Amino acid sequence: MNKPLGPYELSRTELAALREIIRSPISISALAKRIRKSQPVATEVVKRLKARGFITVERVGTRKLVRLSEAKHAQLLRDIMLANTHVPWESLLSFSQILPLLKFEGAVSAPVSRTTEWRSLRNLMAHGIVSRGERWVKINPKFSKVAEFIHEFSSFVNSTLATQASESAVIIWSSGSQFIMRVPEGENIRDSRFKPTATTALPRYGIPLMSNVEYYYYSPVQGKLKAEDVLLHTLLVDGTTNVTYALVLLAKAKINREHLLRKAEMLNLKDQVMAMLKFLDTRERQIDSNLPTWIEFEQKARDYGVNL
Repeated sequence: MNKPLGPYELSRTELAALREIIRSPISISALAKRIRKSQPVATEVVKRLKARGFITVERVGTRKLVRLSEAKHAQLLRDIMLANTHVPWESLLSFSQILPLLKFEGAVSAPVSRTTEWRSLRNLMAHGIVSRGERWVKINPKFSKVAEFIHEFSSFVNSTLATQASESAVIIWSSGSQFIMRVPEGENIRDSRFKPTATTALPRYGIPLMSNVEYYYYSPVQGKLKAEDVLLHTLLVDGTTNVTYALVLLAKAKINREHLLRKAEMLNLKDQVMAMLKFLDTRERQIDSNLPTWIEFEQKARDYGVNL
């Protein structure tokens, strides 16, 4: 089955299994009976839940005993399910139903229809988990642990994915189910879901840099990165010098300003990007900005073949 949200997505069967495991440790054969699945299916469910840190498996005699792990996201889900037994979590958190909650955690999109997304949000609202304000939807305080669970679950999955790609990986920015990691220069990242970005991708636009680190971006749904993405990621990885390189890219590449500003707003970078655009248009920087002087920028731009 295609999972639009990849490892961040839970199936109804996985959530049903977690509900049983939360009650008490259980053997795989007993779990299979409880969730009305064959033992091979239950074994596969246990494997997937273990990989995402929800459970541990220990051998007791000839049996394998499954119990809830001590991981924070697993314990938060336990608290949520036990405190709200009347809520059909198997429906509200399964498959793309979890997407609205991931959006609360950070900017994320998925290849699902607006109708599907709205239906998911409507179901969450019907059970009082989220409410609609004048301008946005928010998680109700009563279900604050749901927000904590989404944050911890996303963080665990992100960390696992980064470590699988490289044991030297360090996540330097994350938002929901997307993150940027830093690895030593020359690290061989074979997983095609990780895309070179930020200063590592600038040579693609004729802006070669010397660096002892490389940056990679991960998202379960993002396709090929565009110049706008690389520019924003260059800002996200921090460093005053990076702003200058982002300016060079902004001046050199074919950037869709409307698209750039829309994405910048999602990443809380709109003010920074607007200051950069104004700087290029007027050749004047705002006093409180971290932009270079025009003379400094002009020299750097010429070094990379930009005619201003």
